Amino acid sequence: MYFRENVLHNEEWFTTEEATRQRALNCAEAQLYRAFRNYQRIDRPLPKDALFEQALWLIRMDETIRKSQQGIKSVSVSGLSITMDKINRISPEVIAILGCRVGRYAD
Repeated sequence: MYFRENVLHNEEWFTTEEATRQRALNCAEAQLYRAFRNYQRIDRPLPKDALFEQALWLIRMDETIRKSQQGIKSVSVSGLSITMDKINRISPEVIAILGCRVGRYAD
């Protein structure tokens, strides 16, 4: 399996419930086909490793990253303040696998 053999820090994948892993794979596939329109499900499918890496990226997101993607710039709790930059929705590993950058993910 990809996660066992190709991902060094794979704990998040294996400690996540099967139903959540399947949702992450489904969501990753939808996100990548929207972002990389030169790939098409039947004629030119995305590489499986790109789908797997994006699914893992989604599982690894914590609440802070999700809030950042919703546009929240900072969070303060009991005097502790965290300021966040916008986090890419696409895994840097996926961009490396596909060898291209598109749209807002470009330099």
